[in-house]
Amino acid sequence: MKIGILGGTGLIGKSFITTAVERGHRFRVFSRQKSLPKSLSSISDIEFVSCILPQSSDLEGLDAIINLVGEPIAGVRWTEERKKLISTSRIEFTRGLVARIQDLKHPPKVFLNASAVGYYGMSENLHPSFTESSPPGDDFLAQLCVEWENQTKPLAQYGIRTILLRTGIVLSPNGGALEKMIPPFLMGVGGAIASGNQGMSWIHILDFVDATIHLMESEKASGAYNLVSPNPTNNAEFSKQLAKVLKRPNLFKVPSFAIQALFGEGSVVVTKGQYVVPERLLQSGYEFQFQNLNDALSNLLEKN
Repeated sequence: MKIGILGGTGLIGKSFITTAVERGHRFRVFSRQKSLPKSLSSISDIEFVSCILPQSSDLEGLDAIINLVGEPIAGVRWTEERKKLISTSRIEFTRGLVARIQDLKHPPKVFLNASAVGYYGMSENLHPSFTESSPPGDDFLAQLCVEWENQTKPLAQYGIRTILLRTGIVLSPNGGALEKMIPPFLMGVGGAIASGNQGMSWIHILDFVDATIHLMESEKASGAYNLVSPNPTNNAEFSKQLAKVLKRPNLFKVPSFAIQALFGEGSVVVTKGQYVVPERLLQSGYEFQFQNLNDALSNLLEKN
């Protein structure tokens, strides 16, 4: 396939491109950056377009388009200005991209759009876990995801197979939540956050990439899919497993007021959570490489 990817120079995008190229796919990368990062610049099967939002002419000739664009949500203080930026980078950007795709003479066969398990709202209830058929929550992140996903509806109505990637915590030592969690544990001061009961619906970055390719290539796949491991855990257990793999103590606990003082309303990303399972992804025939958290952390960290 010839794949257009937006947000391809980030952590997930770079990993996706590298793996997909090895499997015979070609790419046209759209980015606000002036050039490709070094890890991608040596790959011959990549075209690069520097832009904020591609023109329709830039999108012609593509078999698939993947949108991973969105300003960071975790690890930032949610001022009103930041919340507006978070929303605009997802809702307005996706709306503009969809309008460009609708103008194409030869539209792509499939469109994949990033979303998040925040769609389901915050809950500390393990049973029942959220599936793709669960209703949306009513908090800021949930309503953001609802409106974000709604922007893709014209493409499905237009006959383009549309896939919504409701993504959990993507585990990689090179970025994201895991990278931020490692230093305190290495210094011996790591531990659970707040109650420790908040759900952590995680996925190894290799499974995220493989699952996305699987859905892209599966002609019957459409609609929402939870990209998470079948075995969500809570923050206390995650901290315990991380300490075990790093061979460091797990003695300290970060109180919720400290996180709230640092991030304000944005603290809910780490002090709250949800338990989500990939029901539709498993039904599609996808087989996870890493279902067990200890195996995933060992794979990611012991070789580093």
